[in-house]
Amino acid sequence: MSAEKIPKISVIIPMYNVENYVGECLDSLLCQTFQDFEVIVVDDCSTDDSKGVVKGYRPKFKGRLRLVESEKNSGGCAVPRNIGMNYASGKYLFFLDSDDLIIKTAFEQLYSVAENFDADVVQCEKFYTSDTPNLKGATLTLKSFKPNDYVIVPTLETEDIAQRIIDFHAHKYVWTAWSKLLRRDFMVKNKIYNPITLNNEDLVFTIYCLSCAKRLVQFPDPVNIYRYRPGSILHTKITMTEYIRKWIRSFSTAFSCCDKFLSTMEFYKQNPEIKYLALDAITQDTFRKLTNIYQKFSAALLDDIIRDEFKNYGDPSAMAAFFFNMSIMYSIQIGTYLLNKNNLNKDK
Repeated sequence: MSAEKIPKISVIIPMYNVENYVGECLDSLLCQTFQDFEVIVVDDCSTDDSKGVVKGYRPKFKGRLRLVESEKNSGGCAVPRNIGMNYASGKYLFFLDSDDLIIKTAFEQLYSVAENFDADVVQCEKFYTSDTPNLKGATLTLKSFKPNDYVIVPTLETEDIAQRIIDFHAHKYVWTAWSKLLRRDFMVKNKIYNPITLNNEDLVFTIYCLSCAKRLVQFPDPVNIYRYRPGSILHTKITMTEYIRKWIRSFSTAFSCCDKFLSTMEFYKQNPEIKYLALDAITQDTFRKLTNIYQKFSAALLDDIIRDEFKNYGDPSAMAAFFFNMSIMYSIQIGTYLLNKNNLNKDK
């Protein structure tokens, strides 16, 4: 491929059963004020007419839209995203969920910032969301997974990996994969891919980026429109027991993937305490997801579930006991914090 034909941005869209939404996603790309991009839609074995909708958009993109099909359903976004990365040719990568949208100036803004800062990663701090699947006429709400300390202008972050991980552990970085514009050669050089786990993959992916990026820029303006959709992966209803098992299984794979990746880096060999902090971020995120569910189970039943899930990791006793005790301690810490907070509010 000649240099003239290489797009500036490769947009990678994992897709599964979104025939009612993927058209609006693609429309938001067609409306971009910056059009030097390619689109790679990776279908994860949809059973509806999602592929038919995408094929209908091919003429509108004039050769810039490719549909790739997975061999089998992966149950998540990581595998389709990785497949899309293998097909991408752009200078930058942008992950977009198939039921979400971006504002019309998204690529114009992100590309400009990436070029001006010679950035490996441009990280958006905020996004828009709606509590209804139908976005037409809906009121959008500005949100963030980051609690405070927002930048006002595009800001180059410290290159100190230790400080980045400390800040990440303190929730000062947004952890979603779709909130980032990523330099493709940076990703290839550092062998960064999405970890294959049903949950936590974005969080681990962000740890990889924070650990490897030389130049990381925080971007203040929202460009993504996140659609709340009851049938999406994040909002599919499962039993409480299945929920616990899914998160424990995901924790095990995410923890292992992250530990393996970070252990290859000289920085973490010299600073094991920082690696522990990165891994602890995964652990604490899992505990947060499980805290409310734990209250509905007896300690004995919860211990049985955890022990059973860890049985494939050698002798499950030690790891299961650690996970069980740490999760209970985390629940107590949260309960104590909320109690103290309520007492303070009463005293005011």
